[in-house]
Amino acid sequence: MFEKFKKTLFLKKDLEGLENYIEGFVSNLDGILKEALSGTLLAGGKRIRPALFLICAKNEKYDVKYLTPAAAAIEILHTASLIHDDIIDNSLLRRGKKTIHNVFDKDTARYVGDYLFTYSFYLLSSYRDNEILREMSETSKLLVIGEFDQIKTKKIFGQSEEIYFEKINKKTSSLFKLSCVLGGILSGSVYSDIENMRKFGRYLGIAFQINDDLIDISIDKPRYKLDKPIGNDIRQGNVTLPLIYALKNKKFREKIGSMLTAINEVIDDETADKIISLIYETDAIKTAKQKIYFYLNEAKKVIKLIHGNERKSGLIEICDFLLNSVEKTK
Repeated sequence: MFEKFKKTLFLKKDLEGLENYIEGFVSNLDGILKEALSGTLLAGGKRIRPALFLICAKNEKYDVKYLTPAAAAIEILHTASLIHDDIIDNSLLRRGKKTIHNVFDKDTARYVGDYLFTYSFYLLSSYRDNEILREMSETSKLLVIGEFDQIKTKKIFGQSEEIYFEKINKKTSSLFKLSCVLGGILSGSVYSDIENMRKFGRYLGIAFQINDDLIDISIDKPRYKLDKPIGNDIRQGNVTLPLIYALKNKKFREKIGSMLTAINEVIDDETADKIISLIYETDAIKTAKQKIYFYLNEAKKVIKLIHGNERKSGLIEICDFLLNSVEKTK
């Protein structure tokens, strides 16, 4: 993705260095750990979180060799959260490959995720900065609480928009905020810049999650796309923002009311497809997109308050990348 960025030229080379670092980490493992992580951590992904970290760290003190372990820690923590996510959602695919619990079993996947959580702390401890570890600990706590909140609210189809935003602020935005804040801390940025980076990460994380909700029900994609099956959230009973907005439509509620009350453990493909088709008969997609535009606009306002031209241009390009993704989603 970042090879298309015209104003943030350093990112492509430095993210390639990150890939080499992560490959080295995996190659030094053995057995199940190495096999499992070769299919997840090395399976690609946008690397948007370490990219945010590097952009926010970009100033006259920028030293990519010094920063790469922290960038790796962020991506490793993110991968750990995805592994645990997939166990809870019983997901079949992740980044185009079978999830670890489908290749091995849930206990193995759980321990692989735990190992990654632990290793991310190990990497950041090398910086000998208590503030970094506090930020990391707070983020890890929010990720777990956010996951619990999602489990607790599964299939509660009457939940409010406020509950949704509270969940994703913990489950998604927390890691975006961490990525930006650590970049500010490790570059020796002033307090005001770091706090504005935190705000930016929050807004971008919210926009990113809503867009992910839309991608999950995108009707112009095949059922099994590269990342994960279409309609996966609906089948798992995860209440996304488009569904919340659709449920405000009386006709939609009437049409799917019997479906939702009849749901037991799993929503089958036929029911999920029917719900998705009905969502498109409401204004839910349009309203969700408007919400993304709002948060991206808020993020761009914050960018203006952050010092450093390369930082500003890089963060704007990240926003524009997400905006382009939104506009391509039907």
